[in-house]
Amino acid sequence: MDLANWFQSISERRWPILPSTLNGVKDACARHNDLISFTDLANLCLSDPLLLFDLLRVVGGSRALQRNESVPSVEQTLMLMGLEAVVARFGKLSAMHVIPDKLDAEVVEAVEDWLGRSRVAALIIKEWLSIAGEHKVEDCFVAALIYNLPACLYLIYRNQLPDKPLLQEVADHFGSDYSKLLEQFVRAIPLPAGLLTLLGGGAPTKRKQLLKLAMATANSLEQGWWRAPWNVGLDVAAKLIGATSQQVYLGVVQACLTVARQPRAPAYTYPARAILFIEGEYKRPQMKKAVSLATPDQLEQGIRESIRHLSNDLKYERVLYYRYDHDSHSLRLKYQVGLAEGHALRKLVLELEPGTFFALLTSKAQSFHAPESVRNQLVRKYEDDFFEHIGDSEFAVMSLYLGHRLAGVFYVDNGRSGRAIDDTSYHRFKELVARLTPHH
Repeated sequence: MDLANWFQSISERRWPILPSTLNGVKDACARHNDLISFTDLANLCLSDPLLLFDLLRVVGGSRALQRNESVPSVEQTLMLMGLEAVVARFGKLSAMHVIPDKLDAEVVEAVEDWLGRSRVAALIIKEWLSIAGEHKVEDCFVAALIYNLPACLYLIYRNQLPDKPLLQEVADHFGSDYSKLLEQFVRAIPLPAGLLTLLGGGAPTKRKQLLKLAMATANSLEQGWWRAPWNVGLDVAAKLIGATSQQVYLGVVQACLTVARQPRAPAYTYPARAILFIEGEYKRPQMKKAVSLATPDQLEQGIRESIRHLSNDLKYERVLYYRYDHDSHSLRLKYQVGLAEGHALRKLVLELEPGTFFALLTSKAQSFHAPESVRNQLVRKYEDDFFEHIGDSEFAVMSLYLGHRLAGVFYVDNGRSGRAIDDTSYHRFKELVARLTPHH
């Protein structure tokens, strides 16, 4: 896919927006003309980067805007277009849906996820600038919403999940830094030239630096809020705006929660979930090649075979499977290998009380590896009875979901010898459990 031709194909067609945004637009435009609020329409645009993109394309080629290199406010743009033109344009919008043989459900989810990250980044940069005493924020807010758009459109075009981190894959595919690709995107569509002040090359300014830091922060949340590279970005932002790292971090938390409370799509809640991750090695299980286990009997057989494989082939010394009991909202031991007769774990019921280790683990499909140092931190942080009975060895654990329903939890360790769990055996553990998950 040639970059120039790709940009041309993007500019030649209109793109769908999120379904809930379209419903909001229809409701807003269905009112009597005297009751249609430009402020409400502007807020809808600022909640969905795809709708914002559709609007900015109308004025992107304006000679006046190109001359003064400004980024018009969204509400001003709507007013300049006029009510009749806005209603006519928004009346022809369509919604992004899963389309068999055209758009995969996992791709739609990924697009929604990256749109949500842009929205989080926009609120982060708004808060950071406010702390710094700067009240002109909409140009940075809009730039943040645009930042991930080329990557989202790439996902839609390719209709498959990336093998690498998304922005890196887009950059590698076109043989260009993502920042340069983004600059060309703004020029080619075209979008208001003022965006190039923030998204283009040239000398770094404080606003441009803060925008990049906000984007990097929002885009990498799922890698772990405790990681040093993630926190370094917050420290740099704090120095730029003359604030403490805690103030800067709280701005991130607030942005995640705000987006989660007013989600345009379910994936808008993912950044808030990432803020709740337990410290450790997280990787989202790959579900793309999972085979559906159609009946409960087939699932039970698959679980038993997985336990045998974990014990006999991967040589884990203790393998436990806890089944989720819906009525009591707890985990109960169903299968085990390696527990001594009369061991306390045989009868221990794991209650999923809010704030406990297993409540957080089972909030979604995810895996967790706890080397000795991390295990010790968990014991201090969570007073779960479970940790009193597993001994001092490191462990790995993974929640098993069937669609959106929690089925249980797999736990493995080498509790007798204390042998470490290396990366290879940990990844094979995750892959084995992930294969039990139906494909949706």
